[in-house]
Amino acid sequence: MSLLDITAQILGIIVASTVIFWIGFVIRIVRMTKGKPTIREGLSLEVDGDSLVSLIIPAHNEERVIDRCAEALRNQSYQHLEIIFVLDRCTDSTFDILSRHANEDDRITIIENDSCPDDWAGKCNAARLGSESAHGDWLLFTDADTKFDQDLVRCAIASAVKRGASLLSLLSSLTTENFFEKIVQPVASTFLVRLYPVDRVNRKENPRPFANGQFLLFKRDAYESIRGHHAVHEALLEDIAFARAIHNDGNRVQILFADGMLSVSMYANYQAFKEGWKRIYIEACHRNVKRLKESAMISLVMNVVLPLAAIAGIFIGQAHSPVLLWTSIASLVLYFVNVGWLYKLNHASPLLLFFAPFGGIAVAGILFGAAHMLTHRIPIKWGGRSYILEPTNK
Repeated sequence: MSLLDITAQILGIIVASTVIFWIGFVIRIVRMTKGKPTIREGLSLEVDGDSLVSLIIPAHNEERVIDRCAEALRNQSYQHLEIIFVLDRCTDSTFDILSRHANEDDRITIIENDSCPDDWAGKCNAARLGSESAHGDWLLFTDADTKFDQDLVRCAIASAVKRGASLLSLLSSLTTENFFEKIVQPVASTFLVRLYPVDRVNRKENPRPFANGQFLLFKRDAYESIRGHHAVHEALLEDIAFARAIHNDGNRVQILFADGMLSVSMYANYQAFKEGWKRIYIEACHRNVKRLKESAMISLVMNVVLPLAAIAGIFIGQAHSPVLLWTSIASLVLYFVNVGWLYKLNHASPLLLFFAPFGGIAVAGILFGAAHMLTHRIPIKWGGRSYILEPTNK
């Protein structure tokens, strides 16, 4: 048997297995998105407009996005609001921008904070300060880089009541304005959802609690029952910690797709994008170095190794084996079908799907970088502070 024959057989096994894998991947996506739960369900629900909602927004040097955020919150169709901005050691023009809004809208309160306890994450401390000034029946914590649809608060209250949720969170629609966002962000988001599939979060039996810190809507009594932000004061990804705490306290966590009603502009440049996603992956993987490295390898295999194997199978199959040729074509087509679907779900153009392997390489680099930071105790900079995290075996 020649070397070409052996190579063709090996490639045949790989691409045949890959076809089965991609078909299973399609089925998994269909199951996860079937009857895709979105916050737009609240548009058709009645809501009690008498409940006071406290919107709490920690902000650290957010002059790039704060005007857009404040404007959207002021324009909510749900009017019974108090809007509390907590400026955490800001050194830019965030206060000046918000002062104009506060002068025009008496529902806005600005709290300035110039310190943070050593054992608190900066964002958690700022959110805690905001909660201590809040009077609402519902507490809604959100980020300064968000933009709310005018009906978002109304929909969220209606959905939380309908679902019996003590914590309702949203998977936001991330902006794809920069080229790196268009290419890398769909892959990055997919790997996060892979760790916490929406259908498993929302199921009644044995749910996998998860939340997104860009939108955390609590019933006040549930928030106070777990001691609020004191329960997560050291967490750099307080959203997942909150979801677990609420679940362990016997209450229900629900997560919905924002479907365009909550958009987020997370990072201004690629360096900030990389560092931000490192922090997200570190906490989502429970600070487990092995899990981070495994996820990095999965990204490389899915987005680089398998497509390259299919391409090699096409070239060899043309001259050697029609079965290998057509199996390889099917494998490559299924890869791009899956990727195009994922890009569309993440509000990126499916036309960019041919850049997906580069997105997979970038995500693998971020995951390997996160593992490196944990292993070598490299500080994570976030919210005006630096944190050295200890790896775990969870």
